[in-house]
Amino acid sequence: MVRRALRLGAVAALLGAGTACSTLSTLHGARTLDPGQTQVGVALSVQQGGNALSNAGIPLPQTELALRVGLAEDVDVGARLYLLGAGMDARYRFYHQGRWHLAVDPGISGFWIPIGGLAKQGSVETQVPVIAELELGDNSSWSLGPRVVLRDQFNGIDDDALGAGSVARLDVFAGAGTRLELRHRRLVLGVSGDLLGQPARHGGPAWSAGVDFSLKRPK
Repeated sequence: MVRRALRLGAVAALLGAGTACSTLSTLHGARTLDPGQTQVGVALSVQQGGNALSNAGIPLPQTELALRVGLAEDVDVGARLYLLGAGMDARYRFYHQGRWHLAVDPGISGFWIPIGGLAKQGSVETQVPVIAELELGDNSSWSLGPRVVLRDQFNGIDDDALGAGSVARLDVFAGAGTRLELRHRRLVLGVSGDLLGQPARHGGPAWSAGVDFSLKRPK
């Protein structure tokens, strides 16, 4: 009986610690790449409010690798790999006048991981942020835009002693992200911040603060 309780407690702790290990960080603005152009980069951030541990007041680090490719005029696609997950998006710049750029950037991401052969967990996220970017000069720009994230999250267990079962939950995050971008030739430095709330669950704010470095390659 004690062994069973300890086993159940360990599974519950692991599920809670890893719940929704995704990313909230913004890695680009509204200006799309030229057709055939590529951009590769790495991002580091600290995030809180996106999982059980950070809801308890423990910010968590996140590392990401990102790739973007220009497909056509005003259209590019991106992929990102992060700790325990991956995502992809397609950005469309629908307005460009002077120093202003406006884009919509629908994307999907998620993760799935087994835990010790006893449990499994994961999530699938969809979002369609709208981004406004203002060129501050020849080598810098600032962007800002609203974001709504829909996260379908699941936890499951399959064990001879404990039995089998699963539970799913839909989380909604609403807020905005901002980014300052500095460019020097082909090098790009970005500093970003994101702040979102969970209006349906009153789970408190979720935020991310990060920095990213990337290299643009000509077509």
